[in-house]
Amino acid sequence: MARIKLSNELKEAIAGLTHKEKDKLLFRLIAKDQALVNKLIFDLLEAGETKDIRRQELYEMIEQKFAHYRYYSPGYLLLLLRNLSGDINRHLKTTKDKYGEIQLNFLMLNKSFELFGDQIRQASPRQQHTFAVYVVKRALKLLKLLGKMHEDYLLDFQDDMKKLGHYIGDQPYVMKIAIYNMLDVNWLVQGRLPDY
Repeated sequence: MARIKLSNELKEAIAGLTHKEKDKLLFRLIAKDQALVNKLIFDLLEAGETKDIRRQELYEMIEQKFAHYRYYSPGYLLLLLRNLSGDINRHLKTTKDKYGEIQLNFLMLNKSFELFGDQIRQASPRQQHTFAVYVVKRALKLLKLLGKMHEDYLLDFQDDMKKLGHYIGDQPYVMKIAIYNMLDVNWLVQGRLPDY
């Protein structure tokens, strides 16, 4: 939705409204933005103290979606990943949970290969392409996010990094895309960050 520039006259007229009229307008506007409503619930009602609970609920929801997912092709699996990625992004927007963003993305990628690695490998390169590009770019993003966090957090994610590195290494076409996009899978396999 495009932002509208308010004229000075309108700003003055709004400022002159009573508190009751302003509150009424504010409530109507807030109700139209679900992301803002979620953020206000988290900040005002939960006092920002439910970040870990929300992360755990999302973690369990991701596991449930994978448990009930029926594999058809890498393309359909990618639809699931994009859907889950949207859930993770909404969680991040609401809670500013950088740790959770990394943890949940690793869960999503690793579960994909853990459950469907053989089927992905058997698909044609054409069927795998968009999925492979998505996974590699997401892995690069995770390395960048880890680089911005305190180095002690790297220990928390080393197992996930190694697991993802081995999964990518076991997928010839995904590995080809990783090389093309300059993702050194050894960074993941060794649980270390790039030197840049």
